[in-house]
Amino acid sequence: MAFFNHHHLEDRLVPTITFVRENIQVEVPVGDSVRYPALENDVPVYCGIFKFGNCHGNGLCGTDRVAVSPSTNTNPLSFMEKFWLRGDLKKNPNMRLACQVEVLGDVTVDTQCKQ
Repeated sequence: MAFFNHHHLEDRLVPTITFVRENIQVEVPVGDSVRYPALENDVPVYCGIFKFGNCHGNGLCGTDRVAVSPSTNTNPLSFMEKFWLRGDLKKNPNMRLACQVEVLGDVTVDTQCKQ
């Protein structure tokens, strides 16, 4: 019985990322970033020239900005996010870098590229 309950609990702990503008839902492992599931599903997290010139998910360029909510289902802001997003966070406290935010539960993501 205990094994069954544990397995059932694991099934419920698979977070879903909902990319709002693209109307795409993706299940991800707990602790996964938003960047890879976005790229794998053709969800734009890099806008304009940054599609080609970015740091490939190392948090060094600050170009993969997305709004993620609720913040209770993500890790705290990383040092790099606090640096790159210091202006954006005043306007939108849910702004994150797709490569730095870890998904800990169901979240919605608003991409920032102009369609």
